[in-house]
Amino acid sequence: MRLRLFLGACAALVLGIGASAASASAAGQATCSGGVIAPGTYDGLTVTGTCTINGTVTINGNVRVADGAYLDAAYSSTRLTINGNATVGNRGKLGLGCTYGYHDCGLNPTWLGNVTVNGNVVGSNALTMYLDFTTIRGNVVVNGGGDITLVDHPPLQDGLVLPIKDNVIGGNLVVQGWKGAWFGIIRDTVGGSVLALNTAGTRLGDQNALDSTEIVTNKISGNLICLGNSPPAQIGDSGGSPNQVGGVKIGECASL
Repeated sequence: MRLRLFLGACAALVLGIGASAASASAAGQATCSGGVIAPGTYDGLTVTGTCTINGTVTINGNVRVADGAYLDAAYSSTRLTINGNATVGNRGKLGLGCTYGYHDCGLNPTWLGNVTVNGNVVGSNALTMYLDFTTIRGNVVVNGGGDITLVDHPPLQDGLVLPIKDNVIGGNLVVQGWKGAWFGIIRDTVGGSVLALNTAGTRLGDQNALDSTEIVTNKISGNLICLGNSPPAQIGDSGGSPNQVGGVKIGECASL
């Protein structure tokens, strides 16, 4: 009964975040249909094409990545502050922080703090959201999305992978129904609970085994709940360590 009530509350959380994050301030709203977003301060931002942030940008409002659009803020030179929510629409893509192995990024913990979202990050049927070395004060919700039919190739091209790594998340982290090549939650510090529900990944790793749903080396103040994932939540070939969980571990993550 408690689990049903908790999951019901999380479903309400997803719906509530989606509704509130959809509204942005009309005053001073900037729109990018393609290219590099110039350094500066904006009251809000709507992305309708493929846009890049590789300098210092402050958004005093919400960021909306429209259906099919792509906001790439995943460079070592990116300094981005969003004083609102960031939302990603159907088949949209978002890169925040500095993604290991992409652009000019290597594995460097000093990147934490270069990108901050003072609200929520929400994807609604997004192809992917790359979240690496990012501080997010609110919740992270990935609701559906991905594309399990795409052929596997290097990341951040067609939304094949969903890496959520090395972040500090103040609220809850919920990933439900995303389907692609690989999904993982690794080395994150989460102030609330983590839920991984009904995801699917097709990438093969060591010994030709399914490599996805790696949920390891996280510090979670609340609960860790993993249900209905394919493959089930695992350490896989990540080389990670067990999660530190302040609440309870439920389902596939009970032994992680």
